[in-house]
Amino acid sequence: MYNRIHAKRRDEAFERDSHAALMYLQSKANFETNFYCRFSTDEKDRLANIFWRDSHSLFEYQCFGDILVFDITYKTNAYAKPLVLFIGVNNHRATCVFGVALLSDETVLSYKWVLNTLMDSMATNIPFLY
Repeated sequence: MYNRIHAKRRDEAFERDSHAALMYLQSKANFETNFYCRFSTDEKDRLANIFWRDSHSLFEYQCFGDILVFDITYKTNAYAKPLVLFIGVNNHRATCVFGVALLSDETVLSYKWVLNTLMDSMATNIPFLY
């Protein structure tokens, strides 16, 4: 019984947090012209995958995107979701973050989604997509 109660509370907290995150990203998109965010939902219409990058990340990718590091931090956040960082290095050997994503799982489909989304975000300047 305690496990079911804990799972229910975790799901409710995730729903509130995902809504708050989307509202925050929407507000960023309203004030920043080249801000980019895309997300997908699962079969229950819950947030599954989310990717975002800002205009500074786009600029750095255009300048230093020759080499791209795809780093995944496995399930160290509160939601036990893979955190994906797209990173490069500038001409001063400083780290550049090109984009960030939270994935629902570690399937090939999720990784294809995030890589295609990264490439779409760098090729176009579409602001916030639902």
